[in-house]
Amino acid sequence: MRTIRHRLFGGSARAGDNDQQNRNCQSASGPSWPFASGKLASVLRSAGLAVAVIFGLNIALAAPVTIYSNDFETYSGAATSLEDVADADPTGDEWMVTDDDTLNPNTPGMGVQVINWKAHSGTQALLFRSSSEAQIHFPGPRSGTRYQLDFWLWVEKGSGDRNFYFIMRGEGADFNGDDYVAYRSDRGTSAKVFYYDGVANNNAGMWVATPGMHTEGGWQHHRWVIRPNDLKMDIYLDDMATPVAVDVDLARCEVAVPTMLIIRHEGNSGDDGFFVLDDISFEVEGAIDLSTPFVEGFENYPARTSPDDDADPLGPWITIETDGTGTGRALAPNKMQVVDASVVAPHSGNKCLKLEGGQRAGVSIAWGVPPQRDVQITWWARVPESQPLYGAEANYLRMSLYGAENRNNLAGDNALLGYGIRNASVGRPTSLTYYTTGWVDSGVDFTPDAWEQYRLITHTAQGLYTIIKNPDSATARVVVDRAPFIGTAAVWTPVFMAGWSSSNGTNHPPVYVDDIEIKSLVADAPELGPPYTPTLHSTRFTNITQLEWSGRIVGRPFVDPRDNKTIIFAVDGGPGEGGGIYRAVQVSSGNWVIDTNAIVSGLDRPSGLALTADGTIWWTHDYNNDYTRSVGRLRWPWNENTVETIIADVGDPAAATLDDDAIDLCVAPASFEGSIGHAGWIVVADRGVDGNERNAVYVIDPATMELNQVGYAQWLVEPTQTGLGGDLMAIDALPQTGEVVVLSKDGFIVAINADGYYRYINTTSLWPIGATADGAALAVDPTTGRIWVADDTLDQIWSIDPSSGEDQKEISFPLTIPSRPDRQIDLHDPGMAFARDGSMLVVSDASVGNGGGRLIIFHNQASTPPSFAVTSVERGATSVKIRWQAAGAARYDVLRSTNLGNPTGFVAVATDLTDTNYTDTNPPSEMAFYIVVAKP
Repeated sequence: MRTIRHRLFGGSARAGDNDQQNRNCQSASGPSWPFASGKLASVLRSAGLAVAVIFGLNIALAAPVTIYSNDFETYSGAATSLEDVADADPTGDEWMVTDDDTLNPNTPGMGVQVINWKAHSGTQALLFRSSSEAQIHFPGPRSGTRYQLDFWLWVEKGSGDRNFYFIMRGEGADFNGDDYVAYRSDRGTSAKVFYYDGVANNNAGMWVATPGMHTEGGWQHHRWVIRPNDLKMDIYLDDMATPVAVDVDLARCEVAVPTMLIIRHEGNSGDDGFFVLDDISFEVEGAIDLSTPFVEGFENYPARTSPDDDADPLGPWITIETDGTGTGRALAPNKMQVVDASVVAPHSGNKCLKLEGGQRAGVSIAWGVPPQRDVQITWWARVPESQPLYGAEANYLRMSLYGAENRNNLAGDNALLGYGIRNASVGRPTSLTYYTTGWVDSGVDFTPDAWEQYRLITHTAQGLYTIIKNPDSATARVVVDRAPFIGTAAVWTPVFMAGWSSSNGTNHPPVYVDDIEIKSLVADAPELGPPYTPTLHSTRFTNITQLEWSGRIVGRPFVDPRDNKTIIFAVDGGPGEGGGIYRAVQVSSGNWVIDTNAIVSGLDRPSGLALTADGTIWWTHDYNNDYTRSVGRLRWPWNENTVETIIADVGDPAAATLDDDAIDLCVAPASFEGSIGHAGWIVVADRGVDGNERNAVYVIDPATMELNQVGYAQWLVEPTQTGLGGDLMAIDALPQTGEVVVLSKDGFIVAINADGYYRYINTTSLWPIGATADGAALAVDPTTGRIWVADDTLDQIWSIDPSSGEDQKEISFPLTIPSRPDRQIDLHDPGMAFARDGSMLVVSDASVGNGGGRLIIFHNQASTPPSFAVTSVERGATSVKIRWQAAGAARYDVLRSTNLGNPTGFVAVATDLTDTNYTDTNPPSEMAFYIVVAKP
């Protein structure tokens, strides 16, 4: 095992597009070296020992590593002229073209184009037209002592007042992202070039003009040389030996490691011209990789000699030290210090790392893309018992892990471990806490003021991680057992950065970290099994079928009234996250499969959902603050019609009141007749009319041909702050009484007739008056007339008599591992529906952190897997891979034998598989035979 230790000159640093983002940070002190030219950098690298002696340091200088480069030559389909309207985006996992429409004329798809009619070198480059944007998410972010970004621009700004704008952003220990460097053309007609100063030693919180000018109509070389631990950079234009701006401040003092670059044409009119980018490269010095394990004991860095020293760890470590968070914060250079035994006895050797004071005080280290997909990080920590003397937060130490989420390198942390009190309701003075969709007390404690070992292991292929306390001892304890990475990503890539910080709260006492080891490996984890057990508490249903769609937020279901079998459901994601309407079809008795081909795709978080008797789909969007769509419709036949926006906005159409939240809808029952509503009409529940404070219910004639209606106000119940309870969550028809019924989050159940009169239904046991409720979903049982409601805190479903309020528990979802509350069902709001004939109830689990989303179907059918076939068998040098067709909502066993003539000789080599493939990594050397068994 090779010990990698790097040291160089030390110190540390959403940027500055506007003055309200100002920061007031003091400049870092300590030695710095402005690398004024590539030639000088080369001289320094070759004379590293001599330079080190000058500064009294033992420094190992590493050659620069290229993090990213692109000359745009490898792309096909380039646009051939300025007039070409081709959608010629750059391709690759690192690219996100976030605004591809041009301004005046508004032409979709041609805002950002790979072109072959102008280039600095080669034949191709990248064009940005007015009001367009693309992002580069660096494939392997790394930390180090010096960054250098080079790029060439051809600018034709003309008479305009806007043009290029480059924003480098980053994240790191205890901070999930903001601007690192901001750099743009003049927001006026001049050719001046500006940078944003976010460190308060001279011009903090403002745009500063460099002496340099951009070249109009010619190629120009731009370079940034960044010294991250000094919060400084040099800017070069044309002349790479003499910077136009020396030792200027970065945009923010809270950002540790740059992880992505935004390239924007910030034009606001058609006369702002265009610019062309070519030959971009980004490199770092002093970086590490994980080709061999990285081991850090802090022995090679100078220890502090007084409490006020800025004795940061150097080399690949990037340190953030500020007096608090947000704007107006000075640096606090003594929060992070390498200390020796005169301060505390280290775990080993003579030195360790001290962190104190609360946010922000942290160190980050980024290693790029590891050679294998998983990472194991081991460290020793010494933490005192937390005392919430300054409020409820006393999180004395936090360990953070960072990676890309759906290829996004600014998505925040993938895993967190906290030591101490996280808030008033989570954590005790010695708790170890971790984060899922919220902070969770693991139930495991740290020993105060004692060195203890911790190990975090990623399981990237499954989007999980594990943390173990004292892993190398006989008293090892699992703190986090295969918890999901933080977030809702469908694509997880290997993590690239870790950080340690004195976290939430202020005035924290010192904590200590020592003997860190980071290495790359493959660490796939065995499945945890089902997260919970759906449990029936009555005889209404006898059987349960679960359909999993991993990584999808499964939302509102509805059973097609034309066959009482097909389940139509929403995926509550954005357009790029599968947001749309889908179906699950029945393939055999008690067995359904999800059709992953959308009926309606590209929707933004669809919420409520219903079908009329002729197959027309109606749905709502509860995030509508720009007239986009509150209520949509797709008429039958679906493939012969297009999506229609029926209601664009309700209530006041003024620009300041655009926020409407249509949460759910239903089809009014046949007995629903009155002065306002009628049978078969669409009834919509909105939990935020013209803002977030008022609920309302309105009706729509399903035969309407008037589209994109704004200011719609056909109220069944006019907007009210209190009449319908808190936020509405769901609505359904109540045929027995000729009403519709709504549920609010705080447990109000309100039945409404077609004249708009409403009555309250008070439960006797579930939510008696004054009880705490967490209402999530509602559905009316067609066979009994009882109202079924779901409580997302209790994880239970109850049924209620709509006349008397008598109630009973019907279904619960107890955890299979009680210590893992992060795996609880997430009852979607809205998320429950009966078939019209009462033959089944469908419930949605929106959680992606427990292996879902899911559709859970309660029914009375015997479950019979459909016929299926093995589709392929691939024999490798040391393995056999078998693939087969899906057999509905089944689990699979794989049996193996070397004697086909002996049926009893088949032995299970895998059980309870959910995937439709299996790789036998230890097959017999002779011929083998396999059987795949589907189980309901």
